[in-house]
Amino acid sequence: MLHSLMKHTAKIEVRYAETDAMGVVHHAVYPVWFEQARTEIMRINGCPYHLLEAEGFGFPVLQLEIDYKHSCRYGDFADVHITLAREDRLRIRLFYEVFVEGKLFVRGSSQHIFVKNGVPTRHAPKSFENLFFPETP
Repeated sequence: MLHSLMKHTAKIEVRYAETDAMGVVHHAVYPVWFEQARTEIMRINGCPYHLLEAEGFGFPVLQLEIDYKHSCRYGDFADVHITLAREDRLRIRLFYEVFVEGKLFVRGSSQHIFVKNGVPTRHAPKSFENLFFPETP
């Protein structure tokens, strides 16, 4: 697995609508936060999704794993740390860690492939490759 040197932290304020009657973040919210971090790392580094889509590329999720350690609550401010790695020529793995006040609450990962015009491709967009894996031949 080839790890990218690019890292990012998305800042999330837990919204009331993301919680249940006890003020605990619903388990289905964490993948939304992961997507926020994924979108941010690409956008702030000059590789936003809409430009990839304009070239005919998509980046669908193949697998999602989440390990819940503690519950985030309404009023918390969560830091979602994201890193990524190339598993092989087809698959990219993104790693997420959710911290509140420096304590690990959730850890997860998602596996993706690139598709070009709806068909899996072995070639990621050049802008993505140059940004995240510049050392790859």
